[in-house]
Amino acid sequence: MKIEKVVVVGAGTMGHGLAQTFAQEGYRVCLVDRKKDILEKARALIRSNLITLENEDFIGRGSVKAILERITTFVGVDKVPQDVTLVVEAIDENESAKRELFRQIDQRFPSETIIASNTSYLNIFERAEIRNLGRLIITHWFTPPYILHTVEVVKGPETSKQTVDRIVSLLRGMGKRPIILEKYIPGFVVNRLQRAIGKEVFNLVDNNIISPHDLDNAVIYSLGIRLPVLGVVRRYDYAGLDFSLGAQKNDFISREFDERPSRTLEALVGEGHLGIKTGKGFYDYGERSQEEILRARDIRLLKVRRLLEQLDMQAG
Repeated sequence: MKIEKVVVVGAGTMGHGLAQTFAQEGYRVCLVDRKKDILEKARALIRSNLITLENEDFIGRGSVKAILERITTFVGVDKVPQDVTLVVEAIDENESAKRELFRQIDQRFPSETIIASNTSYLNIFERAEIRNLGRLIITHWFTPPYILHTVEVVKGPETSKQTVDRIVSLLRGMGKRPIILEKYIPGFVVNRLQRAIGKEVFNLVDNNIISPHDLDNAVIYSLGIRLPVLGVVRRYDYAGLDFSLGAQKNDFISREFDERPSRTLEALVGEGHLGIKTGKGFYDYGERSQEEILRARDIRLLKVRRLLEQLDMQAG
């Protein structure tokens, strides 16, 4: 069955972006959440995102209205039409909430409907009590999904080849770059790398080695320039594998990671500074709205994406 209608459950940070991404590619989307006000905020963010993309000539002029019309919002899964072939789960990383949602999805939709979870780390294959586990798969997207190419596709022990093939074909048809993991591993690939980097980030900040601003600049203007060209593996070829092996054997960098949560992070959260959703985190975003902050981010990301696409074309 051809995938024409997509249900996205969860309209928060990731869900609204996923609904937008599918709608941009011509799919009819049912965006679901538990509260009407969350859905209203999601639609406002989607509209703002689309206007940014239109202004940057990333989508066609005059297409915003048509894309928005492809998205219909619902309070609760039980209100969604049953004629769908793909359900994308994008709710909070709460085990009991996900388990209950999978139960609702299983009851509401046909047993052939593909269920794709956007979980960042949970082993949903051990938690979902549904008919036909062959249609269960993880598709882990990255924020913002309407700009970033990569989607981690994770197979479960019983995920069928047909499910994998259909999801990979769907993603490639949307211009995405699916990265296939043959089996589940906590955090998958990118989040495991980010977790390792994060340990050192908070180690440096907590111990007053460097300010958050200078740390960002240190990475943006060194690793940030090199990573799009060399990645994290190819760079060892350029450094020299003999040098890299020597560095591995010589433990000259002390790794004193504190396994407890970051003191700085706990202090900021305790003070109610949660990042862009409250207007302040490590940085102060002033009185700008969330839409304005995201617009500035997206414009810069689009410029980087276009540059990478040009480099890919030049490389043949």
